[in-house]
Amino acid sequence: MYNREKWKIIVAFLAPGLLLYSLFNVYPSIQGIIISLYRWSGLSGNMTFIGLENFATLWREFTDPIDFYNVRLYLAHNVFLFFFGLATIVLGLIAAAIINEKPWGFQFFRVTFFFPNVLAVPATAMLWSMTLNPIFGLVNTTLRAIGLDQFALSWLSLQYQWPLFKIGLYMVGFIGIWGGIGWFMLLFLAAIQNIPRELVEAAVIDGADRAQVFWSITIPLIWETIRTVLVFQVIGALSGFALPYVLFDRVSQKHADMVLSYYYWQAFQANNWGYAAAIVVVIFAITFVLTLTSYRFLNRESVQY
Repeated sequence: MYNREKWKIIVAFLAPGLLLYSLFNVYPSIQGIIISLYRWSGLSGNMTFIGLENFATLWREFTDPIDFYNVRLYLAHNVFLFFFGLATIVLGLIAAAIINEKPWGFQFFRVTFFFPNVLAVPATAMLWSMTLNPIFGLVNTTLRAIGLDQFALSWLSLQYQWPLFKIGLYMVGFIGIWGGIGWFMLLFLAAIQNIPRELVEAAVIDGADRAQVFWSITIPLIWETIRTVLVFQVIGALSGFALPYVLFDRVSQKHADMVLSYYYWQAFQANNWGYAAAIVVVIFAITFVLTLTSYRFLNRESVQY
């Protein structure tokens, strides 16, 4: 009787959240899978069932080397920026380790690193579009003022080639690092501060330097946080839309678009909602598989303290 009453209370508390989640997440997701099997403009009730044709079209575009909207190029952009995300995690971890030592001005730097997370993505894009403006931007103005005119480049250019990709895509990655370090720093700092001080002091007494303490004590004891962050980074590997969309004046750009940019173009400009839904379904499937794989790969025995 007691267990039955307990389950009634649990269900009563969970039901509203599950209902809202099902209504606004599960149901639209199922509808998206259904729409991917149709040809639909999104502007009328006329939907033509075409089976897996949308997925076959996506496969052809993926394997067609001369198609303008080359899905492989967009996926390459996502993978390229994923490595910038990994760099952001590493830098956030280093920043957290340094701030945990409470050097001079650590409170100022903690607030400064986290400040970009207060800004919305469109605001961040507008801020950097002005900062990197080739004519009046702060970066080029500073370089010219100190006599380094040869380095005053068109930073957001999608014509100027750097190794592998255009310079504008590198700027998207650097802006992502600028905006993400503070959040990762905060997560890692909270985990590091939960480590018992006695463990660190004992290691120091035994002759361990800071690097050894970091690798042998800090990393193992905050591994659960590191794994969670890495898994979420994998989940977000195929996302990314707002920053390049605003940064490059809301125009489709082959040399800067992500996979979700192609989805947006198909849905809202080409009015090809069936094909757009197929793109999202494939992205979900790939993300799901990568998430499970990374979770298993990063799994290790937890260190208790």
